[in-house]
Amino acid sequence: MGPMEHSMDRVKTYIEGFDEALGGGIPKGHVILITGTPGTMKTTLTFSILYNNVKHGAKGLYISLEENYEDVKGAMADLGMQDLDDMELYLLDVSKIRLEHKEEETSKNWLEVLTKYIEQRVKVNKFDLVAVDSLAALYSLYRMENPRRELFHFFGFLRSLDATTFLISEVPSGENGRLSRYDEEFLADGVLVMRHFEMGETDVQLRVRCVKMRRAKHEQGYFALMQNNGSFTITRPISE
Repeated sequence: MGPMEHSMDRVKTYIEGFDEALGGGIPKGHVILITGTPGTMKTTLTFSILYNNVKHGAKGLYISLEENYEDVKGAMADLGMQDLDDMELYLLDVSKIRLEHKEEETSKNWLEVLTKYIEQRVKVNKFDLVAVDSLAALYSLYRMENPRRELFHFFGFLRSLDATTFLISEVPSGENGRLSRYDEEFLADGVLVMRHFEMGETDVQLRVRCVKMRRAKHEQGYFALMQNNGSFTITRPISE
């Protein structure tokens, strides 16, 4: 396989070393679950993927269902991701969506509202990348009658878009093996897991692992993940 064969249909993570481990990056159009225990920098990593792609000419939509626009922007700027106002990276929070849909407020099916919103935006603004932060926040906004069926349709809708989508999901600490609440990892095209590993008595090391990536020859193991000034790097983890 020549080096050019896959370069066109891949979205780079811009995590140094990781795109090679994914066999060139994330296949375009995939729905990616970024999951991990609390405090594992899932928002930062996802935002950084969008930020770096936008710096290289893509258009990104980051939907925060937990934190407001200013908080997300401030936190990312503190980490070295500057000039957000001058970029084709749009940040949207729930309060903004609420304003645009206030007539439906009482009977709000948030999954439907979000679906309509994303569909409209991707059509009009031609976003290449869309992130939703987070599924837990979506579930707390909206009680699903039949979660697995509704999510099956939601994931199908995301896949039908002309965009690559990232969904942030949190696993409770200490729940080993479970990657999501409603088995979203089976619906996703790709799953990246972030975890803290204890190193000796006092230290922890943040690691990332690609558990699944359809249409990609990816490496299976954990990599140590370092964050510096808005950009990430992976290395082989130091053995325990």
